[in-house]
This record gives sequence, C-alpha cells and structure tokens, in this order.
Amino acid sequence: MIKIDFHLHTVATLSDAVFVFDINTIKKYFADAGLDAIAITNHNMFDLSQYYKINEEIGGKVYPGIEINLEDGHLLLISDENDLIDFAKKCAEIEKLIKTPNDIISVDQLKEIYQDLGKYILIPHYDKKPSLSENYIQNLSPYITAGEVSSPKKFIYCTKDSSDLVPVYFSDSRMSENLKTMPVRQTFLTCETAEFSAVKNCLSDKRKVFLSREEGNNLFKIFDDGQQLSTGLNVVLGGRSSGKSHTLDKISREFNKSETKVKYIEQFSLISGNKKKESEEFERSIEEKNSLLSDQYLKQFQSVINDVIPIDLEKDEKIISNYIESLIKHANQSERLDIFSKAKLFREEQFEVLDQSGLSKLITSVRHLHSNIDFRSTIDKYVPLGKLKQLLVDLMGQYTLNEEEKLKCEWINDLIRDIRSKLAIKTAITQIEEVDLYKVIINLTKTKKFDTIARLVRLERIIESKQIQRFRIIAKSSSFNGAAEIKKISGTNKGFGDAFKKYEKPFEYLRELKKIEGIEARDYYKFFAKIEYKILNEDEAEISGGETAEFNLLQEIQDSNKYDILLIDEPESSFDNLFLKKEVNEIIKDISKNMPVVLVTHNSTVGASINPDYILFTKKERINGEVKYKIYSGVPTSKDLLSTNGEKLSTFEVTMSCLEAGETSYNERKKIYESLKN
Repeated sequence: MIKIDFHLHTVATLSDAVFVFDINTIKKYFADAGLDAIAITNHNMFDLSQYYKINEEIGGKVYPGIEINLEDGHLLLISDENDLIDFAKKCAEIEKLIKTPNDIISVDQLKEIYQDLGKYILIPHYDKKPSLSENYIQNLSPYITAGEVSSPKKFIYCTKDSSDLVPVYFSDSRMSENLKTMPVRQTFLTCETAEFSAVKNCLSDKRKVFLSREEGNNLFKIFDDGQQLSTGLNVVLGGRSSGKSHTLDKISREFNKSETKVKYIEQFSLISGNKKKESEEFERSIEEKNSLLSDQYLKQFQSVINDVIPIDLEKDEKIISNYIESLIKHANQSERLDIFSKAKLFREEQFEVLDQSGLSKLITSVRHLHSNIDFRSTIDKYVPLGKLKQLLVDLMGQYTLNEEEKLKCEWINDLIRDIRSKLAIKTAITQIEEVDLYKVIINLTKTKKFDTIARLVRLERIIESKQIQRFRIIAKSSSFNGAAEIKKISGTNKGFGDAFKKYEKPFEYLRELKKIEGIEARDYYKFFAKIEYKILNEDEAEISGGETAEFNLLQEIQDSNKYDILLIDEPESSFDNLFLKKEVNEIIKDISKNMPVVLVTHNSTVGASINPDYILFTKKERINGEVKYKIYSGVPTSKDLLSTNGEKLSTFEVTMSCLEAGETSYNERKKIYESLKN
C-alpha cells in the first residue's frame, strides 16, 4: 500500500493568498507523513525549473500537475514525469489564458490544449468547493480518474454510492515557510509501486482507495503526529484536566483549516446556570423560529398582495361614474354636433396595448431550462438542448414582433390622445371620458379572489410537524386575536387598532395597513396570519423549563447531520443518566453511522453503554516544566491502548479508572446493587 497527496501548492498565484515557498517544508512533509508520491498542482500554471529542484530534493516520486479554473469548478490535471517538456508547454497555454482569478478555461479549450486527455490523471473538485458541476463531469467522464472530497464523511459516502466518483482526500496545502503543522489529509492506495500507470489504475477503483493504511476506511489521520480517529463513534476518556477538551479543541482547529464543517457542542453551552437567562434565550429562539416559519409560509402571499396593492375601487367607481355621465351628456348634445365633434378621432377609442409580461416570463423559464447544469441529463431526456435553443429563438422572435406592434399602438394612442384633446378645445360638445371597462372588472375580481386567498392563509392548520426523540415540534397557522399580536409581529410601536377593525375583510384591511406610516409594503404579508411555533413533550403539552435544555441538546445533535464531524464535550455535566441513556445515546449512535462523532465523557452511561468504535485516552504530563498532553488510542476490544510513539496502557485499567472510579469502587457498587436487587 502506498500513500499519496496529489494536491500541493508551491507558487503563490493570482488565486492564492501570499505565501513564500520553502523547499525544507515540502521535504519535511514528504518524510514525516511517510508519503510515497506527491503532485505539484499550482493554480493555472506549472513552473518547470521549480519542479526540477523539488524532484531533486525530495528523493521520491514527484509528479507534475496543474489546478485549472475549469468552467464552474477546479480540476487537477497530473502528468507522467516522463512527459515533462510537452506538459510544461501545454500548461504555459493555460497561464496565458488566465489573467485574473475569475478567468476560466472551457472544456473545449482544455481538450484543444492537452489533446489526448486519456494519458493524464484528471481529478475534479467533486464534493469540495469550487466543485465541478455534473454536466462538465459527464462531458469529461471518459478521462476522469477520481474526484476530490473535503472530509472523511464525504469520502465514505462516495465509496458507498456506486454512482459517485472514486473519492480522494488530499491536503490542498501551501508549502510555506510559515507552515506550523504538517497536513493530515492524504489517500492510501493498494499499489505495490508509485509508478504513474499503477497509481492511475488504483485511482479508478473504489476498492483500492482508503483513508488509513491498517484500518482501511474505519480510521483516518487527524494530527500530524499520526493520531487517528474512527469514521464512526469515538469516545475520549481521561481524568480531570487531562486534556480531553484540549483534544476536542485541537480536532476542531484541524478540521477548520479546510472547508470541513464542524459541529462543536461545548461543555455547559446549553446550560448557563441562570434559569431566567435560559428561559429568555429559549423564548428568543422560539421567536426566531416563528419569524423564519412565517417568512417561509407567507412569503409567496406577498406576490398576491403586490398584485392588488395598486387597486383603488373607489377610483374605479368614480371613473365609471364619469364615463356614464359624459356618455349621457354627449348623447343629449348629439343634435348640436359641430365640425370638430363630428370628426371620427373625436370619439375614437385607443388601441389595446399588448401585455408582454407573460411571454417575458416564458422566455426566462426556457432560458433557465437551457442553462441548467445540475439537471441537464433529466431535461435532455424530454427536451433536447437543440430543441430548447430553437424554442428560445422562436419565442424571442415572437417577442420582437409583439414589441414592434406594441410600440406602434403606443405611438398611435399618443397621437389619438393629442388630436382628441385639440378637438375638445375647439368644441363645446362633451367628450366621452376614456374608460377601460375590462380593467375595472379585473380589479373587482382580483379583490374578491384576494379576500378568498387571505382567509385561506390564516386558516387554522398545522403547517409543519417534526419529531425529535420524545419531543414534537409543530408550527401552526391561525388568525390574529387582536391588534396587540400584530404590533408584536411588526416589531414597531405603531398602532394597528383601526386596521384590525377591518381584519375580517382582507382587502379593506390591506387598505388600512397602507395608511400606517412607517410600515413597509414588503412586510404586509406578515400581518395576515399568525404563525405559532411550539415544542411539545410526549404528553402533547408544551415543554417545561427543565425540558428545554434536553430538547436543545437533542436538536443540536440532530442538526449535526448538516456537518462533516460532530464534537460533544461532556453532556453528562448538564443532564441525568436516564435521559442520556434513553435519548442521547441512541441519536448519537445513529449519527455516527454516517459521520465521525467525537464524544468526551467520564460517565459510564455514556462512555461504556454507547459502545464506541474507538477509544482515546488523554493524559497530562509535565516534561522539563512544560505541560504536554499525550493520547493513547485503540478499539474497545483491544487489550492495550497505544500512543503514536508505541507506549501502552491497559484498556481495562483505563476504562475502570475513567468510567467506574477504579475496579475496587466498581466491585463495591456491584455488591450494593446485587444486595438491593435481592
């Protein structure tokens, strides 16, 4: 088995923060990490003279490579060391094309420059930012060897999913003179040799890539001294001030060096000791959830509001009244028509101007379908790209013709208005008022529809329900019971009393809201329905003050699924054993099936009953007056826990001393329990 890191930077390019390359750093990294092969992959360039120097100093396999800004993501392209001159020339073409950090190379340009892509190792950013989209990966699929991921969790996911690329886990490190700790992200391959062809062959087979040498994908390296973690559940044991929390902090810092997302539940973070403060914080979190759910549930209603805000029914009634009055007067004066009032344009109606908004939205939708990358293959099954292009061209052609017709109508209407106004000045005959009866009817219909929709929005119903162990979260919509509730939602000191009197008539209520100064139209949607967010216990009652911390812990743990690793520091400091065993252990075990979990404890209910995959024992030592934290680790069934330099501690003694206060105390308690039982 060999160990590789094919993502190293040795030149500060346009895409890098400033750093100074140090040959001694890369030599130390290669030696200390026990690497068999590396690749130099600077952004959009390859420095041949520097490569020669590194290759000479390393004394191991160093492959030439480049990291290319390709379309919407990055691509590692690595060459055989026997093709150096030609590779350097092709990379020089890339360098000429990339003048700013935002410049990119198209797939066509890549193929044109490198021609035979099959002779290289191609590794796109896969589950790592900036990731290459599925569309471009499909385009390059005959040549892609593997995909780079950003965490062990994502590595494991890829190995389990047959549709994913072969995962690789690299450091993406700058070999700087200021590098304080060596990178810990490398990939192991079941190769006998680090020759290019052998490496390329291994990288195309998921059965041949691993996170660790001895334990395959069960363990991965976390510190530069060789310390490992399980990809499942890890329990950290140790006495008081032995370095348990220090170890968690160190793990968090190591992961945060990359884009790996860490969920860290620190000791006492959910319990402040101040009941009033805890209650206030919980209430505040509930209000935030209320606000968020209100936005999610009601936001689309704002578009309905926007459609009726300009409507003024009283104005429409006045327009109709004026129209009828002018029509009657004109009819009564028909016998006295003069030369000006007899002109056809005096009574000419304006042309209806075509509304292009529907066609414009349709064109935008087709554009989205045409440019969509994530679902390209699905779209192509039903509407091929060529057909979408034709449709887009046809629709845009229709839009152009309609726009020309629209401009003509607008010009003629302006002309009609101008002539009519001049004729009206020269005659005493009453001119018939202009009216758009269709628009008046539409406005009236819209307000009635608005009333119906607004009443449906505030209908009492559960809009969300989620179970977290024995707790149930519900969000419910209903009507407001008074102006005070609306005022609270607004977050202002404005009075809503007059508006609330019209609450049962939604359109009239909206008109009253418009009269309140300082209330933005974009916030009107919040004032039509009340959204309540509640947390219920197993008895369907709202949770008590004592239950809030338990709920918060369970929610924090469950939310960790969005992250790449979960760290928990001594949950037993705040919760009782029954809750930990029944609730916490179960959910932690489930989460550890999908991602690494590191749990610090000195409690047997958590530490032993949870059946961890890996144990770490921390020990504080003082060497020459300096405090050092040492870690011993191993699987729970192993006889001894080992430090990275080979020192041993009995697993039995560690477990007894940390979880049971020693074997003697354990045996004494055992006798007491047996006595009570009998």
